[in-house]
Amino acid sequence: MRQRFPALLIVSLLVSPVAVTRAQTKQQLIEDWERQRGNVLAYIDAMPDSGMRFRPTPGVRDFSEQVVHFVATNLEIAAISLRGVQTAPFTIDSVQMHQKAALRDYTDRVYAYLLEALKASTPSTLMKQSAAYGLAPQSASRWLFLAYEHAAWTLGQTVPYLRLNGVTPPAYKQPL
Repeated sequence: MRQRFPALLIVSLLVSPVAVTRAQTKQQLIEDWERQRGNVLAYIDAMPDSGMRFRPTPGVRDFSEQVVHFVATNLEIAAISLRGVQTAPFTIDSVQMHQKAALRDYTDRVYAYLLEALKASTPSTLMKQSAAYGLAPQSASRWLFLAYEHAAWTLGQTVPYLRLNGVTPPAYKQPL
């Protein structure tokens, strides 16, 4: 019996940090997505109404199309990888997307959906494999990372859109 106690203690010390790390990782994901939500909404708020259809050069997406491009991807990834459904639960049409209030509302709803699904996820949900966009299956946590990276990349592309409309881009909200 005496030898068993140290073994149980060692096992519990080894297992506990794993559980804590998983919880911290999920909490960090939630915090990152909440921060991105705030950053994206700040960019929408900063762009004048007249800039919703602005494109810096012919052949590129306008400001609203850029935002919808990555926000819709976030929605699809949340639906597919976290909720297990194959279609986005809602969309925005091509007229509404160019109306600042409608674009802001859509964006806020997408992030609310994603965050609700993420908060309800379990470790097994985050590890579950799913396929999207014709790519190889990935875990939900990997899809979330890829969507986050895609959104940050595309939002960064809108900086010139703001500057060319006389707007200083909002300050980036740093992690806590």
